[in-house]
Amino acid sequence: MLGSSKAKPAVAGQTLLNLIGSGTVIKGNIVCNGDIRIDGQVDGNVEVGQKLVIGESGRVKGHIIAGDINISGEVLGNISADKTTVLHGKSNVTGDISTQQIIIEQGAQFNGKCSMGSTKSTQQTQNND
Repeated sequence: MLGSSKAKPAVAGQTLLNLIGSGTVIKGNIVCNGDIRIDGQVDGNVEVGQKLVIGESGRVKGHIIAGDINISGEVLGNISADKTTVLHGKSNVTGDISTQQIIIEQGAQFNGKCSMGSTKSTQQTQNND
């Protein structure tokens, strides 16, 4: 029966995946504490607490902030990752990337500038010179 089933709570340490499916268009900003996969289109900024995956059919027009970022689709905006940014072979990114580590596969298109490492330590080093 529909009314008698109880929702199961999430297991501690387990993250839930949020999905924006192909054909879905969201106009506005997204803020998510867990993981998210975008196969549709987002016209707005995306802030993800953990991992962001943009599938081949995914498109983001806006700035992105996340822990780890994997891109197979298209991004038009700046990207900031706490850890790793991966541009897969069919990805197309126009904007600047700030990340600790970047992996760019053959066939990926990236137009912008990339800065790696901690911006705080870079500023401290420049101020000490």
